[in-house]
Amino acid sequence: MSDPIARRYQEEHHRFLRENRPDVLEALQRSGDLISYLSSVGQTASERLEHAMSVHFSDPELQKLPFIEKVQELQSRQLEAEEVIRHDLIHQPVED
Repeated sequence: MSDPIARRYQEEHHRFLRENRPDVLEALQRSGDLISYLSSVGQTASERLEHAMSVHFSDPELQKLPFIEKVQELQSRQLEAEEVIRHDLIHQPVED
């Protein structure tokens, strides 16, 4: 996987499963679906972050801010988006 953000989320979700849902991890390993499952979660998380940031970046109100404030606001919005992604995808195993 060449997307470093997707890879980071993939590894974070794998760690979550190892530490909190070993039953889900074991079932995925037994079925042979672990790699594709983790890849899918990582890619989905990366796409959500990219989409959220593009929406934030095109916000007309944000564009009116001075440069330093714009950077700070984008950093804040990125942190918020990452927390939502972690809550919705990374720290939640997808169950059948």
